[in-house]
Amino acid sequence: MLTSREGLCDEEVSKWNRDGWLVVDDAIDDPTLDMLRHAVEELASWATADGPGLHHFEQTPSGPTLARSERFADEHGWLGSFVRSGVVPDVVAAVLAEPAALFKEKVNYKLPSGAGFAAHQDAAAYRFVDHHISVMVPIDPATVDNGCLWFARGHGAGKLDTDERGRLTDDVIASLDWEPVEVEPGQLVAFDSYAPHRSETNQTDMPRRTLYLTYNAANLGDFRDQYYTDKDAEFAAAGSTFASGGVRISISDDFLGRPVEP
Repeated sequence: MLTSREGLCDEEVSKWNRDGWLVVDDAIDDPTLDMLRHAVEELASWATADGPGLHHFEQTPSGPTLARSERFADEHGWLGSFVRSGVVPDVVAAVLAEPAALFKEKVNYKLPSGAGFAAHQDAAAYRFVDHHISVMVPIDPATVDNGCLWFARGHGAGKLDTDERGRLTDDVIASLDWEPVEVEPGQLVAFDSYAPHRSETNQTDMPRRTLYLTYNAANLGDFRDQYYTDKDAEFAAAGSTFASGGVRISISDDFLGRPVEP
């Protein structure tokens, strides 16, 4: 249970305890947003030019498109500084009441017709410690039409029932009250690894690019290298698709995108 925290008002503390997620307004100024857009464009160029980082693609009606870039904090100097210092880790530290360590980092591009994610909890795929905090940093407006996040209360129950793919079961999904969270660049959305969430396909002709930055309490250790070492090994052993036929971009089979066709 979160109690009063420096940097959070009583209303924000109450909402966090009730919902497991929180919108932070006016968190990032316009010059920083411009830098973020430029940095994300650089990541996208790396993906199509065998550059550094880990990149994933999906098949859409208009052809293969970039779905995700991750593991870039040690390769991109400006982004590395952004994800490890400043407003985002400060927000996480306020929630944790102690310093935070970067666990993983990614950009979901959700280009036109880009797929969403089935209802899930991140805790099913995150390892080494029991509790993680993620922060969504929108680069473009996130709306219902372009596939914004939907959250439901339930994080206080811990891990909810999942199927063999790591998705919440139909019974759990039906029991939850889902709410779309539409946000603009400059806002942040912090959520814990037990907060149930999902998203839909981007039905617009514009991208919905978003950073998702995940942290754990620093006193528990730094697990980022081990996380990506394990992910590399699993992907190398299991291939680019799950048994279900879904694209393997996560450890859990919750992405709704299609594999790139030969």
